Amino acid sequence: MKKLVLIILIASVFSPSLILAQDVAFGKNKVRYKDFDWSYLQTRHFDIHFYDEAYPTAKFATAVLESSYVEISKELNYLIQRRIPVFIYNSHNDFQQTNIIPSLIPEGTGGFTEVFKNRIVVPFSGSYEDFRHVLHHELTHAVTFDMLYGKALSSLVSRQRLFSMPLWLAEGYAEYSSRHGWDSWSDMVVRDATINGYLAPPWALGGYLAYKEGQAMIKYIADKYGEEKLGDIFRNGKIHLTMNRTLKETIGVNEEEFWKEFSKEMKRRYWPDIAIRKDPEEIAKQLTKARKDGSYYNEKPAFSPEGDRIAIFTDKSDYTEIVLISAADGKVVDHIVKAQRSSDLESLHSYVSGISWSPDGKKIAFVTKSGGKEAIFLYDFSKGKVTYKKRLDYYNILAPAWSPDGEKIAFSALEGNKRDLFLYHINKDQVEQLTDDRYDDIDPSWLPESNQLIFSSDRPHSRNLKIDINQHLYVDSGAFMPGDFEYGYYNLFRIDLINLAVTELDVGPGQNKAPAVSPDGRKVAFISNRNGIDNLYVAFLDSTRYFAVTDIISGVKSLSWSPNGKAIAFSAFNKGAFDIFMLKDIAPVGDDGILTLTDFMLGKYDLLRTQHGHKVLVAHKLEMDSTVNGNVAVEWAGDYEAYTVDSTTWTAIDSSAIDSVTPGADTTSVAADSNLVDKTGIRNGEFVFINQSASDPLESIMIDINDTTGHSREGSTEPASFDSIPLPLPSGEYIIKKYETKFTSDYAGGGFAYDTFFGLQGQSYFVFSDYLGNNQIYIATDLVNTIDQSYIQAYYFYNRHRTNVGFGLFHSKNFYLDNSDHLFSDRFYGVQAFANRPFSTFSRLQLGVSQYFIDREYHDFDDDRENRNSKVTTGELAYVTDNIIWGLTGPVNGRRAKVSLQYGINLFESDDIEFQSIDVDYRKYWHFKKTFSMAFRVAGGASFGNTPKQYFLGGTTNWIGNRTLDAKVYDVKNLYFADVVTPLRGTPYYELSGNRFGLVNWEFRFPMVEYFVMRFPLSLVIANVGGAVFTDIGAAWADNNFKGGTSEEGSRLKDIKTGFGFGMRANLGFILLRYDLAWSTDFRNVSDKPTYSFSFGADF
Repeated sequence: MKKLVLIILIASVFSPSLILAQDVAFGKNKVRYKDFDWSYLQTRHFDIHFYDEAYPTAKFATAVLESSYVEISKELNYLIQRRIPVFIYNSHNDFQQTNIIPSLIPEGTGGFTEVFKNRIVVPFSGSYEDFRHVLHHELTHAVTFDMLYGKALSSLVSRQRLFSMPLWLAEGYAEYSSRHGWDSWSDMVVRDATINGYLAPPWALGGYLAYKEGQAMIKYIADKYGEEKLGDIFRNGKIHLTMNRTLKETIGVNEEEFWKEFSKEMKRRYWPDIAIRKDPEEIAKQLTKARKDGSYYNEKPAFSPEGDRIAIFTDKSDYTEIVLISAADGKVVDHIVKAQRSSDLESLHSYVSGISWSPDGKKIAFVTKSGGKEAIFLYDFSKGKVTYKKRLDYYNILAPAWSPDGEKIAFSALEGNKRDLFLYHINKDQVEQLTDDRYDDIDPSWLPESNQLIFSSDRPHSRNLKIDINQHLYVDSGAFMPGDFEYGYYNLFRIDLINLAVTELDVGPGQNKAPAVSPDGRKVAFISNRNGIDNLYVAFLDSTRYFAVTDIISGVKSLSWSPNGKAIAFSAFNKGAFDIFMLKDIAPVGDDGILTLTDFMLGKYDLLRTQHGHKVLVAHKLEMDSTVNGNVAVEWAGDYEAYTVDSTTWTAIDSSAIDSVTPGADTTSVAADSNLVDKTGIRNGEFVFINQSASDPLESIMIDINDTTGHSREGSTEPASFDSIPLPLPSGEYIIKKYETKFTSDYAGGGFAYDTFFGLQGQSYFVFSDYLGNNQIYIATDLVNTIDQSYIQAYYFYNRHRTNVGFGLFHSKNFYLDNSDHLFSDRFYGVQAFANRPFSTFSRLQLGVSQYFIDREYHDFDDDRENRNSKVTTGELAYVTDNIIWGLTGPVNGRRAKVSLQYGINLFESDDIEFQSIDVDYRKYWHFKKTFSMAFRVAGGASFGNTPKQYFLGGTTNWIGNRTLDAKVYDVKNLYFADVVTPLRGTPYYELSGNRFGLVNWEFRFPMVEYFVMRFPLSLVIANVGGAVFTDIGAAWADNNFKGGTSEEGSRLKDIKTGFGFGMRANLGFILLRYDLAWSTDFRNVSDKPTYSFSFGADF
């Protein structure tokens, strides 16, 4: 639907104006900085598309997708009906350029699944564990879309499309499945929400909480009612259409009853943590006040060399920015840079990157997306601006770290299908690669001598715990794969810059990340989740001693040492947002630095499965005690996920035996017709399928759950069909085929009827595109009897390159009654061509050329006007800039502007319509306290030529019910080529007209009704109703005949009209409704009665 709306809007930009009020077309741009040469390979169920040298990444995805599909199929008891196309981008920057969906993709988006063609689209970030998780997550959406909607065309006209999955169900199940039930990050979010009272009922869940609380809800259903109920929920949703009835039918309770059960269980689970652990503000000084100051994200603290200031990322001002805060009290002392407003600073990568100071404290280094490339910027405090920009040919540059000698900046970056460490030599302007392997190397931190780095990596480490199904050791989902390739299990390492030798550090078990070397070089602080929560730890580099220095309820995300080594600034998740804290007591906490394991780490939340069906863990049978050896605790590792022993999930085999695998044996190659996948066997890039059943060593500690579902599957019993590509080769490699453009339907709808009097009638809409979205066709028809009486539009758009082009044709027949009640008709048809060239996300140049034909016919016998045929050629060249931030009812921050040149010429010498014009529109928005906003607009235009274009001022955009028309509006040149300029409230449509105009609008917007419930006489709930007070001042005049004021009958305005008043705006979800009450004034008199208007659409 988004694609359909976009195409209609694009077409409307270049359509001639009609008599309804218009608004100027703005909007940001999706920039194609590069062209992609796509290929694809096929597996049993997937067509996996990739480009450049990404075959190894695509091959990795084959194993992940096929094995994940087996798990999802078992969980939902469903087999897909059609093949699933998958598109893999080599970086997030490339991913943001996709045409598969038209909307802009935010930096925090890890992937998406498009519903019409069921396409999975994901970027590769450098972390194979993140990649595995996103692939599995998006695959759950593809499977459930297939389950709910089947083929898009048939579903569009069937009742089942009315079931709209709530976000908590869609994303909750996706997280549940891709995280194999539960994980420590989800545990942190739901714990924080439960303890701080912002858990939301399912009908009110939205945003990120819908993912994590939704995951908890899905797990609760699976644990209490059985995992087989998950598939039943989707099946029953197709029948019962509402979530309330679906839950009642599936698990016997409605939404409200389910919410009471679930919320009580979460309180029972997490409230005891209050007595065991501390909030961050209880152990450290809180420096930022998220939520209170309008921010939600205060991250990546970096101490200045003097220790008096800390640089951080914050979203306090809507745009992500770098600010300096006082290390003493957290007050903002300087605003450095803001992103998301210009091509130089499109993004600061604040979620994953960092900030680093020069040793002398005069500059900071940070990473930005600039002009489509990754760049390292240096900001000079003495000059108050960025003084150095180094654009690099790498992707996903992270964690810049300025060396103590001031000569180098270390960073992590993605090149090809691997993320490695690099050095940028500032004076030499050279980049040196430090690591070159398939492991994910991140977070470099310097030792004082500038000759060694400590970093985090998922390369093999002796602390990485192997899977031992007899002892039931928990491991992170996907974090370990025996054989030649381990990934996803992060620990700390040291690299020597002289010989590039990498050695591991023993800092204890767990996922160990974000190292920061102390100023004296003796210690390293880092983040570890070894007790189930991301806490701060400190390890001594000259020994094996390490200990926890925090034991908080939520979790730590980033850290920085003070220059004297006596304090650590860190960011922590707290009450639903991230804040900066200062820890001054750096000493062991817990039991001599050993922390109590969370219940999740103790396995109390886990539901385990065997090949015999569903099982539950008997908690008292599982003993999980920490073994203390001196000051070292052997604690359980990773984001402890439930390890499942199942012939359709993880079947552990000895990696040494993989060499002996041959087709025809019990273990077969990829080419085997088997749906049993072993995720553990990888050697030399070859993924191994397992079709044998293993005994279950967990049987003694498991009890059966009654399983009445059996092992049948809904859906096809045969694999989705291949095209002509053969199966994989015996070596396990795949045949690669070039992508070819093939059009398929995105949307189709409408209906037809035949009447003996009116003949054939009907409406239809069709949208076609190729799988990459580079080619789009839009067709709309409204047939009435014959073709010459019908409405037809057909447009083609080509978006593969940076410059987007398109062309189309249209035809319509409209009948009108003029002010004298004379009937006439216009047959309006023509062709159009257009192109736009984006310079960045925020600015573009657009060009449109049209040829219009207008055949006017007068139908009344007493109407002596002659029929006429007009042929007019028009063109427009416009420059558009837009960096605004949207609120609920309109823009709230930023600015947007448009300057356009238009012309109309008589190429066929059939009419006298000929004009030139220039129009300017500038708008600026200010946001206060994340609640109030002010909007200012100034616009003007002038037209010249034999028949200059007319500007009509008055009224408001999309005024419901107002049809006031001036007789001259029906003139061909005005009906199709004039501009209707709004708002000028307090006046009717067409109050002013001329070939010159000026308009100024000012509006103050504020919240009015946060939540309103009415029970009688109607059941009505209205939320987030906004209010506004406004003033509009406008004028339109002919040529130079303008007189702004007069002293006749007292000083007053003459050609200028002014309106003022107040209004309300309500976002009803499917439409924005506006109500305005306005008075007109000439600054001497005010109208006796106000003008009221209901209208729809966003505020200007």
